[in-house]
Amino acid sequence: ACTSCYLGEEANAADPLPKEEVFRQLDELREFLGPQGKAQITAGEVTLLPRETLGEYVRYAIDIGLDPMVMTHGRRFLEEPDYLQELIEKDGLEKISIHVDSTQRGREEWTPFVTEEQLNPVRDRYARLIRFMREKTGRKLHAAHTVTVTQKSLDQIPDIMSWFVRNLDAFRMVSFQPVAEVGRTQDQKIGGLTLSDVWDRICSALGKPLNRDAMHFGHPECHIMIPVVVARAGEELCVLETVRTAKRWDRGFLQRLLRTVGGYTVRGKNPVENLLGIASLTLRNPLLLVEALFYGLYRSWGDRRELLKILIQAARNRSLSVRPLVLVVHKFMSPNELETEQGQERLQACTFRVPVNGEMIAMCELNATGLRSKLYPAARIRKVAGQP
Repeated sequence: ACTSCYLGEEANAADPLPKEEVFRQLDELREFLGPQGKAQITAGEVTLLPRETLGEYVRYAIDIGLDPMVMTHGRRFLEEPDYLQELIEKDGLEKISIHVDSTQRGREEWTPFVTEEQLNPVRDRYARLIRFMREKTGRKLHAAHTVTVTQKSLDQIPDIMSWFVRNLDAFRMVSFQPVAEVGRTQDQKIGGLTLSDVWDRICSALGKPLNRDAMHFGHPECHIMIPVVVARAGEELCVLETVRTAKRWDRGFLQRLLRTVGGYTVRGKNPVENLLGIASLTLRNPLLLVEALFYGLYRSWGDRRELLKILIQAARNRSLSVRPLVLVVHKFMSPNELETEQGQERLQACTFRVPVNGEMIAMCELNATGLRSKLYPAARIRKVAGQP
């Protein structure tokens, strides 16, 4: 029902894939991504599946060495909290992404005039659910929030960010996705956005121009992905960047850190094992530890004005929160963009792929061509009353 859906017209009439086919896709993703590769479990809306079925996919992904995240609008989690609890406790789910925005025409709260700020009470319910599940299960639950951005909602990004920084204890990643003109309904009216359009609003909301080139995966015109640390005391914010513009030591230290510890994973290990693993990494790389100490002093001095302001405010309010945040902007391509020279470069550099008939296909190609419709074999299409 979303006004910017990328799925084929047959999607709402297609039966779920057979389990064997889903397992095969996960096997191909594992071979392509390597150990602890990040795998999105999505469709459509995967929580329409029985919990046992979705749980099998989560467990299988973990068993073969993937790091799965369930992507959902989350409505079933609110209506049936036990569904989410069992995914966590019985199936080992550790990561979810909840999508909320004003393009979701199927939500009960949706109206043609709804604003992103008016949807913040919906986001509140998910934040409370995440906190409750962590407390009730005693397990990890990492949460991301995804938002489709249209021309109509572009200037409302600061309202979303304002809510987000108040709820960093629940969510630690936010991904804004400017709509591509490939949808089934109103895409021609709401497309035409760029990465810069969205990034400028994010920076405005956080009160400073952030370096969008801190790190890249794939092509720089596909997405921006920037980790920061947000310190908050009352309404005072201090946003510390990982790599500041034109700061060579920032970039060099991050590169050395990733080369040393980038392959380490905490999944499947208890606290003692993780403590020993981190100690082992430190002992094997003593020079990096020494550099980290000096780099910390260097960064503290460079950000001293912001840090001092937040510490003064924290002393007044007697409260201070320091949280990590990953800022993401991801831009899919329209059919016309695919045919350009840059579009072809982006397809070749793509790191966001899906297995199709034994080949790893870029998601932009799947979304912007007729390929997706070919994935709905005629035998699996259910006849819907009133539809051909």
